[in-house]
Amino acid sequence: MTCRMLVLAAAFIGAATPLSAKTLAYEDNKLNFKTCEGENVSARWVGANLSLSQPGKSPGDPSASAEFMTWDGGCATFQWDSDAGALVVKQGSEAKPGDIVQFVAWDGARWAASRTGAGFFLARIADKDDATPASRMKAAGDWLAKNNKLGVPAADTLAKSLSEGGGS
Repeated sequence: MTCRMLVLAAAFIGAATPLSAKTLAYEDNKLNFKTCEGENVSARWVGANLSLSQPGKSPGDPSASAEFMTWDGGCATFQWDSDAGALVVKQGSEAKPGDIVQFVAWDGARWAASRTGAGFFLARIADKDDATPASRMKAAGDWLAKNNKLGVPAADTLAKSLSEGGGS
């Protein structure tokens, strides 16, 4: 009887927190994303520039910006503005400084990332087939804020931007 109650309680807890099962956040020295053409690319910071590479190929020379696929399948670029200490995301003719980049990962899932000095702090926001990934931002940000036990500043930055529904 006690065993059944524990199993039932665990089922209710799991049902009450579906986001935590899907939310993944961590720090990495690279960002794996899809280009505007749908190719898989990794980006690493080299100072204020980005070194891009494709799986199985050597990295190219660092460049000021990188093109990436947006959550809606559009095309944008991101770069680092050293003077402002912020990411700059440009889509069309509009360039916005901000704290995060919202991109499509190699598996098609929607992720967001902030800069952490020489790397990125990333959070998985939604599955590839999720029609409304932006609706998951606040919950992911709140989850990240609650679970940033080590007090990583970039995680706090990402959590705040997600909770406010901001970004690019």
